[in-house]
Amino acid sequence: MSNLLARSWITLIVWLKLCLMIYLIPTNESRGNVPTPMDNNFPNDEQHLIDFGDFSYIMEQSPCGADTKGLIIVHSASSNQEKRSVIRETWGGVNAIDGSPLRLMFALGNISNSSLETSIVEEQAQYGDLLQGNFMDTYSNITYKHVMALKWFNYHCTNAQFLLKVDDDIFVNTRVLLQNLNEPKLTNKNLDNLLQQRRELLLCTKVVADRVIRSYRSKWRVSFREYSASRYPDFCPGFTVLYSPDVAKKLYAEAQRSPYFRLDDVHITGILSKRLHIPISDLRPYVLYPVEMESLLNEAEMANEQVEFLVSWHNLSPTQIRSLWSLFGNN
Repeated sequence: MSNLLARSWITLIVWLKLCLMIYLIPTNESRGNVPTPMDNNFPNDEQHLIDFGDFSYIMEQSPCGADTKGLIIVHSASSNQEKRSVIRETWGGVNAIDGSPLRLMFALGNISNSSLETSIVEEQAQYGDLLQGNFMDTYSNITYKHVMALKWFNYHCTNAQFLLKVDDDIFVNTRVLLQNLNEPKLTNKNLDNLLQQRRELLLCTKVVADRVIRSYRSKWRVSFREYSASRYPDFCPGFTVLYSPDVAKKLYAEAQRSPYFRLDDVHITGILSKRLHIPISDLRPYVLYPVEMESLLNEAEMANEQVEFLVSWHNLSPTQIRSLWSLFGNN
């Protein structure tokens, strides 16, 4: 009987250990062609993207000109062609303005769907504003996309005053950006001062002490093995982040020598910025939130006179983006 009890305890302990091991395994999707664990001594940084040792651009962009003062890089899934089209029609049409100090491009990853790939090639031939890396375009690879944006900015847009990284479901008030870059005499002096800041600027709607999600039901689940603390350091939600050049350079360098973490906003603007002692400036007073936006769209004749904002909240529909452009577009 004692031997049977001992075997039962051993079986229970082994089972518990097995359950713990399974729980601690990261839930990352396949990250595509990922090489051996990161080596800090890659001979060529251009071909090094965190732990991706054979990185290259499938679709490249020409370097920024001397007159480019601000670069906007939009994170977009390869299949989000309608969203990119709406942005080009509205606030993102800055590339079509002669002498514009702003430049915009869309950041994509690699795709395995041949028909979608053909469509992307045709889109690039028509608009020429896609920047595509050779990592697979999946949610778990979004940190590669973010660091690719920092890489391109640091290597090829050295004269710009800022990098604005945004998602493809928001509205950017490019009229405010253009006014500030061409003739910085905005009525909102606090926003003016932020946009004119040249150093140590990490600007976003800061998230404070966010709890780590452990539930298997969530796409944001993080295992204890990936991140052991119960809360994240303060970080920038990814829908809008504005970097001054020095901050973009520091975070890029730190990301290149740090292990991969699939929540890009937490990793780059939270964990790495805390490690580098980079403060986060608060963008919240200059964000157009959903309730205010609906009020503006319902009382359109008063909108332009009363509101000065830089970006909208995220998850906007194409109709909402077009409506905001009709009110705040740079005519």
